Amino acid sequence: MKLGVISDVHGSSEYLVKALKSIGIVDRYLLLGDVLYHGARNDLPEGYNPKKVIALLKDKQFSFITGNCDSQIDHHVLNIPEPIYYKTESYNDINIFMTHGWTPKIQEAIEMAKELKCNVLLYGHTHIPEFTKNNGIYVINPGSISLPKEDSKHTAIRIEIGNNKYIVEFIDIIKDEVYKREELEI
Repeated sequence: MKLGVISDVHGSSEYLVKALKSIGIVDRYLLLGDVLYHGARNDLPEGYNPKKVIALLKDKQFSFITGNCDSQIDHHVLNIPEPIYYKTESYNDINIFMTHGWTPKIQEAIEMAKELKCNVLLYGHTHIPEFTKNNGIYVINPGSISLPKEDSKHTAIRIEIGNNKYIVEFIDIIKDEVYKREELEI
């Protein structure tokens, strides 16, 4: 099974197209928030076109987490009935806790993930890629595909699950290449 993890699209169809191409064929996408709107504190990203983002996601299988820039109308047009600030999903032996990272805050999310017996925490919000381990939980942020911060790259993640092997690949969507590869010990 393959998962594509995308965060902080902020309405950029241009970068979403690049991310989808770079991630390749996956079974499911995990969208970690801030999908359609650029946000009051952000500049418009290149290729800002929320209507096209909606169209690009229309036929995709995805899980959605509400970000701080996602509104009620965003949920409506993406056919998501109500805000979802965190959720868990399991794939083989991986139990994933997903949140955007603004509510709950990361330290609280780590505690919640631990209580829910999750071994991976995925979050966005900072626009900075991260791969660390905290309290026995892998804490992973794919960064932002459209508005990276602190000199990070335009990034997304692919997670490959199979044969008791769990690989996380960080993808530079501009260069269309994996720049970091980590194996999870589950």
